[in-house]
Amino acid sequence: MELLTKLGIQWGLLIAQIVNFLIVAGVLGFFIYKPILKLLDDRTERIRAAAEKAKKLEEQAKEMEAIRIEKLKKIDAECGKLLETAKKQAEQVQTDILERASKEAALLMERGKQSVAEERDRALSELQGRIAGVIVGLSEKILVREFSSADQTRILESLKKDIPALLK
Repeated sequence: MELLTKLGIQWGLLIAQIVNFLIVAGVLGFFIYKPILKLLDDRTERIRAAAEKAKKLEEQAKEMEAIRIEKLKKIDAECGKLLETAKKQAEQVQTDILERASKEAALLMERGKQSVAEERDRALSELQGRIAGVIVGLSEKILVREFSSADQTRILESLKKDIPALLK
């Protein structure tokens, strides 16, 4: 103790300073250190919560992206099916149109053939009639000069029967 007095340290003052230091440390600890620690703890908790929230949001974003991709795949598949169906329907319509067109063309050809056949038959029958008339007229003139009336009738009847068969 004497050593401390020789050094110029006074016990009362040292104890007063120690008490002052403890009071200042207590006040600083109570009013500043604890609130700062609490503030830091709160900030750490908010950062941790924000990180968890960000992680959850990221997971949700990944899930939503996976769902979006899955829906896009479904939509693509549906579009493919619709396009395939439309293509089949278009091919069917094309086939139907071609069938109808070929049937109509065949019908027109048949009508044309019938019309030509009818026209030919009409022309032939008209021609047969004219030729028969001319032949009958000529035959009458010839027969009047050379044959009897009975011979003329028999020959005319024979010619009327044979001429249409010969012209076909």
